[in-house]
Amino acid sequence: MVAKLLIACEADRAFFGQKDAAQCAVIRRMVADLRIGTEILVCPIVRDSDGLALSSRNVYLSAAERGQALILNRCIRQIEALVASGELRASFLQDAARHVLANAPGVRVDYVALVDWATLLPVEVAVPGTLFAVAAWVGSTRLIDNTILSESGTENPVLSYKPRDYGTSATLT
Repeated sequence: MVAKLLIACEADRAFFGQKDAAQCAVIRRMVADLRIGTEILVCPIVRDSDGLALSSRNVYLSAAERGQALILNRCIRQIEALVASGELRASFLQDAARHVLANAPGVRVDYVALVDWATLLPVEVAVPGTLFAVAAWVGSTRLIDNTILSESGTENPVLSYKPRDYGTSATLT
């Protein structure tokens, strides 16, 4: 459906949210493989003032569960801090993340992953652009969160994938 929409609209740009990083990776690959001339812009995750990534699923969290869900953001910030301090071994970073999450009451880890964001394949060493992703159940609600690691450990503001120019003319937002 996305390919049909991009082709029909002849969009110059399409904006997707980083929160669904796997979807973004698949769309970027599809745009390249199908030679669609649309620039894919990945917008940063929008967070509530307490750091919880905004999601329609948050409405299913009780007040107590919402507090428990904040561990996902704390986990991400800890991994960013480790990377900023020079720790790049994926196995160490994943173990550190699992340790943070294991000590959180009411949270069941679904996955913790460090992957190449272009291919979604696991990496052994975190390099700038590596995707750190986490999914966990808080109560009966499955939540996801992620960050794109950089040398400083912090997220990039907007990430862009620009394919070759195939003469597109519109913008899809």
